Amino acid sequence: MFVAALDLGTTGCRTYIFDLSGTIIASDYQEWQSFYPSPSFVEQDANIWWESIKITIENAIKKSGIDKTDIVSLSVTNQRETIVPVDKDGNPLHNALVWQDRRTIDQVEYIKTKVGIDKIYETTGLTIDPYFSATKILWFKVEKPEIYQKTHKFLLVSDFIIHKLTGKFCTDFSNASRTMLFDINELKYSDKIASELEIDLDKMPDALESGVDIGEIETEETLFDKKTLVITGAGDQQSAALGVGVVTPGKIKCTTGTGSFILAYLSQPKYDPMKRVLCSCHAVPGTWVQEASIFTSGAVLRWVRDQLGYAECVAVQEGQDPYESITAEAKKSSIGANGLLLIPHFVGSGAPHWNPHAKGIIFGLALGHERKDLYRAVLEGVAYEIRKNIEVFKELGITPKELMLTGGGSRSDFWNQIYADVLGITCVRNVIEESTSLGAAILAASGAGIFPDIAKAAENLCKIDKKWLPNDERHKLYEKFYNFSYEMYELINSRNMYKKFDEIIQNKEFA
Repeated sequence: MFVAALDLGTTGCRTYIFDLSGTIIASDYQEWQSFYPSPSFVEQDANIWWESIKITIENAIKKSGIDKTDIVSLSVTNQRETIVPVDKDGNPLHNALVWQDRRTIDQVEYIKTKVGIDKIYETTGLTIDPYFSATKILWFKVEKPEIYQKTHKFLLVSDFIIHKLTGKFCTDFSNASRTMLFDINELKYSDKIASELEIDLDKMPDALESGVDIGEIETEETLFDKKTLVITGAGDQQSAALGVGVVTPGKIKCTTGTGSFILAYLSQPKYDPMKRVLCSCHAVPGTWVQEASIFTSGAVLRWVRDQLGYAECVAVQEGQDPYESITAEAKKSSIGANGLLLIPHFVGSGAPHWNPHAKGIIFGLALGHERKDLYRAVLEGVAYEIRKNIEVFKELGITPKELMLTGGGSRSDFWNQIYADVLGITCVRNVIEESTSLGAAILAASGAGIFPDIAKAAENLCKIDKKWLPNDERHKLYEKFYNFSYEMYELINSRNMYKKFDEIIQNKEFA
């Protein structure tokens, strides 16, 4: 028997075929484009999600060499918060607004006034930020009322794919808890918040636990056998947490892909009095996660690669991994990137600041700086952002002995060592790097009755590959750069400089 995991990320999608020991039998990947109507607007074509995942399904099954009838079940994991309005047949009525999209700053201010930060946080576990789906739904209601009226359902990425597979409109608790419309205590949509925002909850898909059997496949468009069961999955970060064994108290992980996401296990909801970190539903039913979201980390490295890394772009064309070249260059620089500091707020800042006006900063540039210094500054700048959030977790009583690293960024031994040295804690990587898809595979097997206990299945399948221990001398040096980075952000923000700059660049004279 085998299970499949469909992983729809920010930059592309993958299909994995797993055996029941957690071994990847075959996989396939398709990349897709985002569209930028303006620098801070980010959209995707939902139809491309479907066309791309169909290709990866076919290729993965063919590569596996197995009989498709041996694939018992599948589950979908996805980039969260991204929202697409669809009609009764599931056809998109507009491009999807991606989680990175920042167009909803006006809606954020409206929600703060209408509902209030405290009520939103206490009910949904979230802060009020353009990141979350409710702001995007409200944008449609205000800016595109004709689309809002025509919308049958507002769907997240996995919801859209599930509808294509089964014809049903449903989501799971972990994804619903990122919409800013879901009560994480009652485990249902909040009538009070929806009423105050005048958002029609009938336009939201049904919310179910992760690991629930939705039904068999109805469409003829994929290579899956139609008797394959479709199981509710989880948001990519909760799925990744499951896939590295964040299923008991004290466990904490950091996934670095487009952004970086730190999640710790909770047996009950826990709130930060200062609202710096969030609380959401876990992929394990009846549990929650404390979460810190850093919007751009790997995305900054990719930006530097594409805009400045000519040699690395050549490496891509020659079939080499450009990020190996980047980290090899970064190693040649010194601690502190030869006096160069980068703050990676390229689409505003997430935790712990939650500042949609924040901007990316490169500080200390001099004529003597080289590409290697900029590369290292990115790696270190992301580590400083992670450190900020780990400090918040410690304040809340979550003190990690080890940080489990996942995602594409964890492939870099050098970056992992920087994390360990900046944080001052041991960092570990699992044998199976693709923890997000492994988490989805565990849910697929559980929903088909193969694994009766989701948490135990995760513990049994998660094995450590390598550890990085912090170096005391390097940690002391990094402490100074970390403190300076924090102080510089606070100084700029306290003077209202981000908002002032926004007012200048949004002036129609410069459009």
